[in-house]
Amino acid sequence: MKKVSPPAPKLSDVARLAGVGTTTVSRVLNGRMHVSEETNRRVQQAIRDLSYSPNRIARSLRGATSGMIGMIVPSISDMFFSQCAEAVEKVARENASLLIVMASHDDPSIEFENLQLLLLHRIDGLILASAQTRNTKLHEELSGLTVPVVGLDRPLREANIPSVISENREGAKAATEHLLAHGYSKVLCIHIKPELYPVQERLHGYIEAMQEAGLEPLLYKAENAADAQACILKHIDPAGGVLAVFAANNLAARFTWEALRTLHLAIPSRVAMLCFDDFDLADSLTPPMSVVQQTVDDLGRNAAELLFRRMQGQADGISQTNADPMRLPTRLVIRDSCGCHKIKT
Repeated sequence: MKKVSPPAPKLSDVARLAGVGTTTVSRVLNGRMHVSEETNRRVQQAIRDLSYSPNRIARSLRGATSGMIGMIVPSISDMFFSQCAEAVEKVARENASLLIVMASHDDPSIEFENLQLLLLHRIDGLILASAQTRNTKLHEELSGLTVPVVGLDRPLREANIPSVISENREGAKAATEHLLAHGYSKVLCIHIKPELYPVQERLHGYIEAMQEAGLEPLLYKAENAADAQACILKHIDPAGGVLAVFAANNLAARFTWEALRTLHLAIPSRVAMLCFDDFDLADSLTPPMSVVQQTVDDLGRNAAELLFRRMQGQADGISQTNADPMRLPTRLVIRDSCGCHKIKT
């Protein structure tokens, strides 16, 4: 009769034997702070008693590095984050490291689970585009890590961790000022997901430009094209005056574009448009879309280079707090949708 091998012990088995939770076991395995000496002793004893020693953990307990870095982004299918990940992967390869990318879908609970999984794989560093700017549970966890972390696109305010971000406020303000320079009497700001840090900053930039021009900010959240259509109908001039729209992100621009096509409102003769973030085919639309362009490759590359400098202990002189994140400038790319008939670069 064939001998059946007992199942390999799991993390939950270690936790049960040590009388602690699985999160505490994860903390011990990853060398994190905020674990008492007695708890650490019990967990280490349970690991030995159960022979819980997968290769990756055994190597790490001997002090070796895994040769892997982690990256958590809201969406892998989002072109912005996939392009960032590609830039990070290039730097990782140059440093003989493997990149593991996971998606949070902007869900804090999934983000936390992804963090635990990456730590169990003994990553040497982490790049994080957090689902929420303020997340006490996540930031407490990050503050206790010995693994270097760098924020991307969304600063980690409460965790005292350096970040690489775009000048969202400045870019949105420049875009709004450009529309105002055309003489449009109304400039709407159509947006989605205002709880996200980049969108918050863009809304601030739009509001600043409108207030400095002595005009009332007109902010509208659009979850779909029907929402965008409703706010356009509310403000469109029946006498034929031109309405302007600043779309605070790509999805808002898509909803606005669909609404204008449904309403048969010509761009830019009836509604002028300018969008934050460039995207594939933006310059192939009819008319081509004017955009605020982020240096996406530079964002990913700078975040990765900063992470590896921190991993190698060469981050002297680099800000270790969110008080002064690394800010990369945006660029206003003028095409035809805003009312400029000559494409400029």
